[in-house]
Amino acid sequence: MIEQLFELAKKKRISELEVLTSQSTNFSIQAYKGKIESYKKTNTAGLGVRGTYQNGTGYAYTERLRPREFETLLDMVKDNASLMKEREPLFDEKQEGSWHDSQPNLPEEEKIKLALALEDEARAAKEVSDVSYAMISSGEGTRQIANTYGLNKTYHSNYNMAYLSVIVKRGDEVETDSAYYLGDLSKLDRTKLIDEAVNKARRKLGGKPMAVGRYPVVLDRRVVCSLLGVYSDVFSARNILQGTSRLEGQLGEKLFGSLTLLDDPHSGHERILFDDEGMDTAKRYLVRDGVVESYLHSQQTAAEMRQEPTGHGIRSYKGTVQIAPHRLQIPNGGIDLASLFKEMYNGVYITDVQGLHSGTNIVSGDFSLAAQGFRIENGQMTAPIKEITIAHNFFDLFAQIVKKANDFDFSMPSGHSQYGAPSILFSDIAVSS
Repeated sequence: MIEQLFELAKKKRISELEVLTSQSTNFSIQAYKGKIESYKKTNTAGLGVRGTYQNGTGYAYTERLRPREFETLLDMVKDNASLMKEREPLFDEKQEGSWHDSQPNLPEEEKIKLALALEDEARAAKEVSDVSYAMISSGEGTRQIANTYGLNKTYHSNYNMAYLSVIVKRGDEVETDSAYYLGDLSKLDRTKLIDEAVNKARRKLGGKPMAVGRYPVVLDRRVVCSLLGVYSDVFSARNILQGTSRLEGQLGEKLFGSLTLLDDPHSGHERILFDDEGMDTAKRYLVRDGVVESYLHSQQTAAEMRQEPTGHGIRSYKGTVQIAPHRLQIPNGGIDLASLFKEMYNGVYITDVQGLHSGTNIVSGDFSLAAQGFRIENGQMTAPIKEITIAHNFFDLFAQIVKKANDFDFSMPSGHSQYGAPSILFSDIAVSS
């Protein structure tokens, strides 16, 4: 199929062509009140091409993977390229390989039983008034990237996940929280997953606002991951070129105190061995000991800035090349969370934030977010707090790291990028109610 496209491209005077194919199967089952509330199984497949015609780059895609569609597909590439004034460079090395990264999978019948058991046992837990989600999901997919320079790489992988969200009630007060497990579902400890979700929700009960002021703060690892997810775009070379990142011209500058921030594509829930332009990926430090060391590049931005590409060109078969991290993370710390509270002594521990899109400014770095958490008094976690707002600046905050806990974990997978961090003690943050 791909060779047919290459031959046809030559006939149509398309000077270079890249082909990205994707095939995936996704399954999810959700239980509610002892019954299967939702059962979904989807199969998707598509083919996207990017080609050079008369020194312009054009894109096109199809979900009809039949040779008779190829003529129309490449004509669309030519039409789109004719409208462009710029050529996007393709990866021009001959590289081939096929990789497989899969974990054990349960039959669908076992997944249905697991979802029902998870929902039933969670509903029976003390103070649980309802179960919002008791879901088992899984998927597998294959992607292939090839071009007329001899590139041809294929990768197959799968995932399995259990997700639980519960509502707890005490008197008239209601709270909710969740937990998830990613991995071999035959090894899932349902009791542990339920206890995590229920205890996280239960400990929020009785929360009250607190006095306005500036306080030392520990941000829970989930909150740190959320902030990394929002502000990771500041490292995109495309944003640098467009003048929408404060990191423009800051390579080699010490902007972030003691922060170390790296992208390790071979960690997290799934390894990323090559990007969607075919370039091999590798661990890369964006910030090391506070010094900005690298931006994230596609082939195009690297050429424009006369720097080396970093393997961060990301696209679906339907889209154009974007830039995104793979597994962006802050390395683990050296003390447990309880010791971090003792280090802070008095302050706040923020466990949840809301309004990440409306309350953040990626260009300036300012954020103001609704939050929940706990008071830390005399080194101990005491009363829950809610109905507060925390405010700071991303760049200034991460230049004020005091110490990190050793509770590193990744955020729940969502899309291509995944973020990892430990809980972190910062010198201060503004709190209002």
